[in-house]
Amino acid sequence: MALVLTRNELLATEIRTAEPSHALVMLEGELDLSTSPQLYEEFAALARDGIKHVALNLAELKFMDSSGLSAIIAEHKRAEAMGGELIIFSPRAKVRRLFELTGLDEYLNIRPRLRSY
Repeated sequence: MALVLTRNELLATEIRTAEPSHALVMLEGELDLSTSPQLYEEFAALARDGIKHVALNLAELKFMDSSGLSAIIAEHKRAEAMGGELIIFSPRAKVRRLFELTGLDEYLNIRPRLRSY
């Protein structure tokens, strides 16, 4: 298992790879216009390494804007094109609300799913 840690003032990422094509990516902080290029590059590195199944843990992500959404959508499309998938875990309420407002909660695989009552 490989472990990669990247940290700047606003966003920390931890990437753990397991098996030849699986990775867990954990984000902490803010994913916005200033930090999304970092995430794009980390996702691109995973693609170069043949990683096609990505679990994205957002439990410690405090803020995300549209540029962060774009990075996640791009990774979703890349993983699917490689025959894999992106699964998003545990987004905080504010981040989950952004997925809901944009309709992406219906497009992306976000866990846990919220029940409609």
